Amino acid sequence: MLTDHEATHVLRALDALDQLEEAAVKLVRAELACGPALDGLIADPLTEGTRLDQLSLVDTLAVDLLAALGRHDTVRRLVDEAPAGCARDALVDHLAGRGSA
Repeated sequence: MLTDHEATHVLRALDALDQLEEAAVKLVRAELACGPALDGLIADPLTEGTRLDQLSLVDTLAVDLLAALGRHDTVRRLVDEAPAGCARDALVDHLAGRGSA
């Protein structure tokens, strides 16, 4: 049996997990939607070392999180509906287990 204090923390943790799931879906959706525009920005030397560079790492973490939460079908649908681009290709490879990330 949980104490009120413990139950409060469990509920807070579950609420944070829901928020993390929402943020992961939002991140993957936004990155995939901008397709070729993002490819050009990431290839630009002026963006090297910026948060744009981090997207290629964080998107695979977000996809793994969503898969762990049972949202694999959502991710697959987002990827299938996305325009062509490096992010889409990288996530397709990652989902197939061929990615290096």
